[in-house]
Amino acid sequence: MKPDRKFQSAPVKKIVDEILQNTLKKAKYDPEKVPVLSAKIGNEILAAVKKLEYERYKIVVDVTIGEFKGQGIRVASRSLWDTTTDTYTSASFRNAHLFAVAIVFGCYFE
Repeated sequence: MKPDRKFQSAPVKKIVDEILQNTLKKAKYDPEKVPVLSAKIGNEILAAVKKLEYERYKIVVDVTIGEFKGQGIRVASRSLWDTTTDTYTSASFRNAHLFAVAIVFGCYFE
């Protein structure tokens, strides 16, 4: 079985970029609030991607937020999946106080 419509990275990336921008453009880093903020953003991204109705896809969202002090950062992940049906997209955001990276995985479930 293959999906009728494959998970498309471009529209998902647009959604993630908009959510990160709208939620974090004026945000300041607060280590007490970051766990709640990460969960809120992750849930918002998940709800928006589910509206695209990719049938039989499991959607996994990972949001990382950290304090920005001029450093570089790399976020990496590894997965075992079917390269013909599964894919991901990622987006990042940075302001003077914090950085955020969101990764959305679309894994086809037979």
